[in-house]
Amino acid sequence: MSLVRFPSPGFDKHRFVDSLSRAGLDALLITSPENTYYVTGYPAIPSAGNPILFALRNVLPFFALLDRQGCATLLCWGGAAAGIEYDAAQVVPFPDVTAAYDRLMEVLREKQAGITTLGIESSCPYAVFQVAGQVVGARAMRVADEVLQSVRLIKSPQEIAYLQQSTAIVEKTVSELMDLVKPGIRRPTLIHEAKTRMLSHGATGIGHVTLSFGSSNPEVEIDEALELNKLVVLDLGALYLGYASDNRRLMYTGKIPAGMLDLHKRMCAIVDEIASRFVPGKTFHEIYELAIGLYAQHHLDPFIPNVGHTIGLNTEEDWIYKNSPVVIEPGMVVNLELYSLYPTGELIGDEETYVVAAAGADRLTTLPRDIREI
Repeated sequence: MSLVRFPSPGFDKHRFVDSLSRAGLDALLITSPENTYYVTGYPAIPSAGNPILFALRNVLPFFALLDRQGCATLLCWGGAAAGIEYDAAQVVPFPDVTAAYDRLMEVLREKQAGITTLGIESSCPYAVFQVAGQVVGARAMRVADEVLQSVRLIKSPQEIAYLQQSTAIVEKTVSELMDLVKPGIRRPTLIHEAKTRMLSHGATGIGHVTLSFGSSNPEVEIDEALELNKLVVLDLGALYLGYASDNRRLMYTGKIPAGMLDLHKRMCAIVDEIASRFVPGKTFHEIYELAIGLYAQHHLDPFIPNVGHTIGLNTEEDWIYKNSPVVIEPGMVVNLELYSLYPTGELIGDEETYVVAAAGADRLTTLPRDIREI
């Protein structure tokens, strides 16, 4: 019987080797769902077609060890390896959690001679830290999130295709939700509609459903009815095979205040200006300073700490913030989002998704961004 292949969506071995070398490390031990999937294709993410490997991670953990050549050793539950080929030089199966840590210790001992300094993730479970420490010593380990973070900044064509699909799903959903929003609708009802519609349009998971009425807290589900003369924020994210979208559009139940319309127009102009100058070679710090200057030109107070972020396997991967040394390169996918506080407490602004090409940033988001009057 032929094996079914589960490839990595975009791991660049050469970029990884360079990043590991710059960090002064000999190997990297990966324990997070996103990075395990990214490096090996092992579908441990919650938005996998079958998210069981994520659900069982407390009793059937997974690990990937990358060496100085970028070769991966994947340690995983044997039930998830039967008949499957992952992007790993070696797959080490185990039947249960006890055997998982035993196999991890054996692999580390086999490779111990080549490991003077071992990188781990900041989310590394303490039990894994203890096992690795028994082999290489706690002093030989250090948190090295930046190693894969820098590799993941540049997306492969496959990753960009996933992000395009995720963006299309969420925009179709937002377009439909706009026809449902009326005074009297309750926020939990709208959240439910958003989730079910994203899934019906092809999402494999839900990234976020950040909806708000007026100036109420958008981060938690408040059971409230939509009233007249309220701003409605539809800020959604779909997940498609692990890759996230992030879309924000605005509505208003009544006659939109002239001041709000003017502020929104100016914020959209700021986003457009930044996008036009988001070109390879500039740093995130330069973009941040540009944004601060544009706020000042428009006599607006900025909403900080960042003016956007890269997006991929996490909704927010690397912030575009003051003093960030990240250099813009082709293949990055970014969300530019800038806001200013309206006197009645609402954040007014615009959020758009772009793919960086050699000549500059190309916008993925296509929905009209005018505040829609209900």
